[in-house]
Amino acid sequence: MIIMNQQELVDKLLVAYKNLFTEQSAQGLLYWAQNKLSSPETIVSPTIPFVGKNYLAQSTKVLLYASAENLSNYSDPKKGGWLDNDEVAINRHRRWYNCSAEKKFFPNVHIAPISDGSLLIVLRYICEKLGIDMPTTPKEFMEAIAFANFGKFSIRTKSSNIDYPKDIEKLDCSMPYIKNDLEILKPDIIVMFKTMYSTERLKIDAAKGEAKIIGITQINARTVNTNLRKHYDLKNEEDLSQVIRDWYDIRNFHENKFKNRTHHNFLSVFTYLDNLPDLR
Repeated sequence: MIIMNQQELVDKLLVAYKNLFTEQSAQGLLYWAQNKLSSPETIVSPTIPFVGKNYLAQSTKVLLYASAENLSNYSDPKKGGWLDNDEVAINRHRRWYNCSAEKKFFPNVHIAPISDGSLLIVLRYICEKLGIDMPTTPKEFMEAIAFANFGKFSIRTKSSNIDYPKDIEKLDCSMPYIKNDLEILKPDIIVMFKTMYSTERLKIDAAKGEAKIIGITQINARTVNTNLRKHYDLKNEEDLSQVIRDWYDIRNFHENKFKNRTHHNFLSVFTYLDNLPDLR
């Protein structure tokens, strides 16, 4: 067995992504994806997963998939253009992290529900439920896992964030990259949104090896304030570990669109996770 280090994993992902992106671009499969500001005839490169520097050292390797890339503001000349350079774009989660890790409790990695802390807290709680020993700070935790968006491309739009959890044509464009993620990273646990898993179940199951899939619902203000709050009794804050309570309190859920009663309602997320069959 050949044992790679973290940089070798990253390099292997970079090669695989560059080759796939070249092939798909030549075939015209990405006509719907976000184009570059400087050259509208070409598409913004997908990015490899963030691979923690201590990912390989973990006895249980955890891979988290958020939803789809969102570059809805990219076509605005005042905001866009930063990803026109493919060499920058293809590893942007790590680049954003490196620029913000010392400044923010939850570093910015250009995946909103991870950068705002909500999905990171969910994953940390799942790891506790599974008995996986993990670091106690968000920065160290990020360096112990791998994460990415499942949808590797953003829909070309100037106005809003458009997701595509059931759009098989668009998700199929991401599946070759997902297959490489799983083959190279060899995770033991994959946490992802269950709608996307259901849409691509056969292909994911064929590529995941012995990895365990844990499907969760979307974790955003609307879901928490309506669906989860309606269907699940609130968990008692005292039932949370000190680590989760600290992250939860610091996040506060009154920023980055988590408003109104969400700080209180977010407790229903932990109750929901407690009720997942794979975590009981």
